[in-house]
Amino acid sequence: MSRASSNLHVHQDNSVAERRLRPIYDWLDSGNNKKALQECEKVLKKTPNLHCAKALKAFTLHRMGREAESRNILETLTREQPTDDATLQAMTLCYREMQELDKICKLYETAVKLDPNNEEIHTHLFMSYVRIGDFKSQQQCAMALYKNKPKNPYYCWAIMSIVLQATRGEGAEDSAKRKLLLSLAERMFNKLIVENKVDAEQEVQLYIMILELLDKFDEILNVLDGPLGTKLQCSNTPQNRLKYLKRLRKWEEVNLVCKGVLVEHVDRWDIWKEYINSVFELIALEDKTNNHENHETVENDFETVDDTPEKAHEFICRVVENGVDNGYLLRGPYLARFELCSRLCKRELNSTDLLGDTTELFIEYFRKFGHKPCCVSDLRVYLNLLDSEKKTELSSRLVKDVGISSTSVPQTDQQMQRHICALQLSRLCGSHLNLSCDHLKALITALSLHYQHGYQTYGKNLLSTDLGPSDPYAIMAAHVLYDLALIEEKSDSIIIALILLENLLKNSPSNFHAKLLALRLYHTLGSGALAHTVYNSLDIKHLQLDSLGYIHCARLSTTGLFSLCTHLFDVTLKFFSSNYKDSSDHLTFSYKFGSFLKLDEFMDFRERLNNSLHYTTVAVDRIILSLMECSTLESLYNIDISPKDNNIDWKSLRDNHDLSVYLSWDPARINGPPEDWKEVNELFVQDIRFLQLRTSILWSLSSAIDVVRSLDGTRQKHIDSLRNVLSEWKKLYSDTVSDNFIPINQNIVTLPLPSRLHGAIEAPYLSVISTFYEFLISLSLEDFEKSSNCTNDIEKELSHLAKFVKDNTLGKSNDFQDKRKSMELVVNCIEIISICSLVCLLCHDLIKPLQGKKGKRRSADSLKSKELLENVANKIKNEASAICDILQNWIDLNTIEDIKSKFEALNLNSGQNVFQNILDSYNIANKEIQIVLKSKIKLLNGLIG
Repeated sequence: MSRASSNLHVHQDNSVAERRLRPIYDWLDSGNNKKALQECEKVLKKTPNLHCAKALKAFTLHRMGREAESRNILETLTREQPTDDATLQAMTLCYREMQELDKICKLYETAVKLDPNNEEIHTHLFMSYVRIGDFKSQQQCAMALYKNKPKNPYYCWAIMSIVLQATRGEGAEDSAKRKLLLSLAERMFNKLIVENKVDAEQEVQLYIMILELLDKFDEILNVLDGPLGTKLQCSNTPQNRLKYLKRLRKWEEVNLVCKGVLVEHVDRWDIWKEYINSVFELIALEDKTNNHENHETVENDFETVDDTPEKAHEFICRVVENGVDNGYLLRGPYLARFELCSRLCKRELNSTDLLGDTTELFIEYFRKFGHKPCCVSDLRVYLNLLDSEKKTELSSRLVKDVGISSTSVPQTDQQMQRHICALQLSRLCGSHLNLSCDHLKALITALSLHYQHGYQTYGKNLLSTDLGPSDPYAIMAAHVLYDLALIEEKSDSIIIALILLENLLKNSPSNFHAKLLALRLYHTLGSGALAHTVYNSLDIKHLQLDSLGYIHCARLSTTGLFSLCTHLFDVTLKFFSSNYKDSSDHLTFSYKFGSFLKLDEFMDFRERLNNSLHYTTVAVDRIILSLMECSTLESLYNIDISPKDNNIDWKSLRDNHDLSVYLSWDPARINGPPEDWKEVNELFVQDIRFLQLRTSILWSLSSAIDVVRSLDGTRQKHIDSLRNVLSEWKKLYSDTVSDNFIPINQNIVTLPLPSRLHGAIEAPYLSVISTFYEFLISLSLEDFEKSSNCTNDIEKELSHLAKFVKDNTLGKSNDFQDKRKSMELVVNCIEIISICSLVCLLCHDLIKPLQGKKGKRRSADSLKSKELLENVANKIKNEASAICDILQNWIDLNTIEDIKSKFEALNLNSGQNVFQNILDSYNIANKEIQIVLKSKIKLLNGLIG
């Protein structure tokens, strides 16, 4: 057969195979796995050796949950060493779904050996190394590709792989190795330059990245100014030079570049800050250049260096004058005066002579921009320029300047916005601190009336997606109501705040500020069901599941609403797992398109999500929830108890919560974003410790399962492992108690609720559960004297548990904030009962072999073990029943009469509904908790008889 006819024959075979496989792809795309499997079987009947059909069958079986069959097919295919792209891609998909990315590398390594000149397979091998972060193999693969096909992108892949070795691989910990690798990358790129092969913008960006890592900023400036700089078509602007001029401390050039940009772009706030900084850096220089005095004599010259506060102020004034002449009013230069004032104050220099009275700066800015919502966030960061006396003066002057008294209302929407802005700045200045209850109540009434007037006058006929112009009045009223609740130490005012927010959301259904605040307040009262409704209405997706998910996930776990938790946790974990799979695509696309600058960002993003404290906490909570739902031995053995493969990098865990999203005008907000506050940092430390205690529950149960499932020869090793875990748990608990963690302050409504650590320490997790493990160990060692002693310890500990529940429910007040704390402790006790019941299940499985063996001695031992286990099971049953009775008698004694007059005074008509819904949430939780207890009683009944 001729070569041409042979090629034609192969092409015909490929087209036939493709036609037969098409229906399988179509069914997989539409999600119909059953039909896809049928098509696979049909194709394999006609062509039993079609590799791609086998791979697609494995993929379909994996999607259907038939893991073992899928793996068998993949292992068989791997041995057959396929090289066609369609088969390899299908197998790649399968391994990615299984999260076994290293197997993809082995697949393509074999294919490359069989077909070394195939560029496409070689490229896939490189991308498989990218997915697992094997930078050394990436480099070798890219160089092999370049030798076969000498193309610039492949060469740059190799260089980038070396850079990553320096920054994230072996060079990350070894500075000498880092420098060596970066120098190698620079030499390799210089070779491209010498050979005049650099022809793309991305390649120049890679070169600049290398030089930046080597701190060769002069050379970067030469690149930007030279022929290579002309290739930077998308980003070759003067401000690109700024960061390198700053690193070289060439402040005069920084100053001139900033001035040049600001003349054209007056509102570039980032450049204004750099300009002011350059002025003070020039002031700090000891040696002054001789021509500075000449600069002072030149007027209206934007090309001179400003190296004194006077010159800076003069430049700002000229920019303002130019803006006025051109008919526009932009905030940048006006804010630049505040920045100048702030820097003068930090240097303890008098700013009054140059800028006048600081209070007047605020008043002037407010008069120009007070009608814009951004005015408050603009001025907030500079309020610390004023002492407490001047803040009080500013507060009263702002409200007076608006011209609205306690008996008048805004006449225009702009005046209303100015009034809102004045009130918000006034609260930031501390005007609401130390007010009496009567003053606070009068303020709440005024704010509520202003909201209703604003809605009636300016808030009608808006789109459903618009925020009501008067909504900030109601949100501030809710903040003041929270302040009142703290003073009165009662929840009434919080319920009023929620009624007010519910009314607001009827008028402005898209106001996410009100929703976030309502969510926080519902959790303050322990109303998980209503909080969940609000959370769903926020429609949180994608990255927000990490940055905002904490505000709900962390608290819903404590409300006893297990069915809601199950769905919420599954949705959250699905985001994290799919992100981990999808993020590898971001990396491979970055290489394909030469976006080397984005690689670091994508890798940081991947690590940020993978090391998220929220992710790890939800993963652990979901496993414990599965244990609470577990009712059979088989289902217990099928639960994957180790979160993140028992490999939590505690030092790398990070807090990704976005607390700045909350509207807040508390004086503490002046001191920076909430993420920097001491309380938030303390909360992070406490949450880490809570997670460590919580994972101890899982490690111990996992070790106990290993003990039960082990053979006699290896059992002792697993018993020792369980004892080690218990010992570490006891030490961790002891250290936590001695560290004496204090719940974070709740004086600001936008702060998260206290850590769950405090409830975890208060509930007797360790003391109760450890006695059950000792009982299991004694049974496994056939030490019946010890087992008998353990039953006495168990009885004693369990009796404490029922008393603990009684004291924290029937013995506590019925204020909703107290009920929230009680409910959290009850949920903790239900977790303890559930874990202990599962340990009993394991004990039952452990003594089964004893029952099966012959001989009088064995028979007596088995009867003794069975009797002891039945005693323990009965004790748990009795305590679970007692807790059920306690919860049944946890009658709601709350009355709405106390707060009825309050919400009627504010003209709110939905108070009864909100109050009743909060009570209903508790009743639903109570029922769900009792269902869990009764399921455990049923499980224990199966062990007795």
